[in-house]
Amino acid sequence: MKSSTNILICPLNWGLGHASRMIPIIDFCIKRNKNIIIAGNGNSLDLLARRFPNLEIEYIPAPTLQYSTKRAIGFTFYFNFFLLFVNMYRERKYLKNIVNKYMIDTIISDNRPGIYLPKLKSIYFTHQINVYPSKNRGILSNILSKLHKNIIKKYDYCFVPDFDNNSYAGRLSKNTTGLNLKYIGPLSRFSIVQPNYSENKPKYDIVCIISGPEPQRKVFEDILIKKFKNENTKTLIFRGLPEKQSENIQIGNIRLINHCDDSEFLSYLNSAEIILCRSGYSTIMDLITIRKNAILIPTPGQPEQEYLGNHLKKYGFICVKQNDILNFDITETSFIDYKPIEPNGEDLKNLLDLYL
Repeated sequence: MKSSTNILICPLNWGLGHASRMIPIIDFCIKRNKNIIIAGNGNSLDLLARRFPNLEIEYIPAPTLQYSTKRAIGFTFYFNFFLLFVNMYRERKYLKNIVNKYMIDTIISDNRPGIYLPKLKSIYFTHQINVYPSKNRGILSNILSKLHKNIIKKYDYCFVPDFDNNSYAGRLSKNTTGLNLKYIGPLSRFSIVQPNYSENKPKYDIVCIISGPEPQRKVFEDILIKKFKNENTKTLIFRGLPEKQSENIQIGNIRLINHCDDSEFLSYLNSAEIILCRSGYSTIMDLITIRKNAILIPTPGQPEQEYLGNHLKKYGFICVKQNDILNFDITETSFIDYKPIEPNGEDLKNLLDLYL
C-alpha cells in the first residue's frame, strides 16, 4: 500500500469531541512527517486551528446542530440530521477543490459522511456504528443505522475508538453486519500531553466540563452556577468556548474559564476531587485515559448520552439526571475503584503506520 503524504483531516462540528479526539491522530501524522491539512467549520475547526497554528486550515460548511432548550431530540434535531446527509453533495464540491489545491492522497473523516472521494485512500472514525434515536431499536433506528453503515462501507477502513468487545460504547459500537472495523481502544488528546502543574496553580474541589451545542450548553452552565454559587465548595467550570478569548469570570466561589490548553486542562482534572460533565463519548475517552471517575449528566432527551451514562455505571461512573442535579448531594459522592480494561484492540500507532 502506498504511503500517505498529504492528508486531509475533517471532524464533525456537533460539539468539540470529534475534533478533540483527532488531536492525537494529527500529532502522530506530524511526527511521521506527513503534510496535514485540517478542514471543517465552527467551534471544532477553531479548536484545531488554535491547537495546531502552523497547519493549513480550510473551511468546509456543514449544518450546525441545534437542540431545544428542554430536550435535545426533537424535530429540529432530526431536521439537522437530515441536512447533514443532504450537505454531502455540497461538501464534495469544497473537498474536490481542496484535494486539487494540496494534492491530497488520503482523507480522514470523523463522522462527516461527505468527506469522501472514491479514488482516494479514506479512513472513517466513529464510535456509533448503530444509531439509536430512542432508548429502543425501532424503525427509525433501523433506517438511520442502515444509512450510516452504507456510508461506512464506502471508506477503505473504519476505526472505532473502543475495544472489540464493545466495552465502553456498548451497543453503539457493535458490528452486526460484517463491516471492516478496526477497534483501536480509547482515543484521547490526553494521551499525548503532560499536565502543567505549578505551585501557584489553585486546586478545586469540583471541576465541571461543559460541552455540546447550544442552547443546551448554556442551560447546563446556568444549572451548575445555580448549584454551586451558594455552596461551600471551590468550583471550576470549563465553559467549552474555544472561539472566545481566554478570560476568568468569578461568581462567588466559582471560577469560569472559556477555554485553556490541554496541558493546563489536564492538570486541573487530575487534581480535582470530583468531576462533573456530560456523558459525551469523547469526554468519556478523556476520563478513561487519565483514570478518573466522574458524575455524568446526560443531555436531556439525547439517547446516546443517556445510554452511555447508564452503561458506564459498571466502570465506576455515577449518572445523574439534569433535573436532579440541583438536589444531588455532591459532597457525599464516593466512587468505586476504577478498573481499567486491558487493551484487546489493535494498537493505534501500528495501524496508522500500516495504513498511512
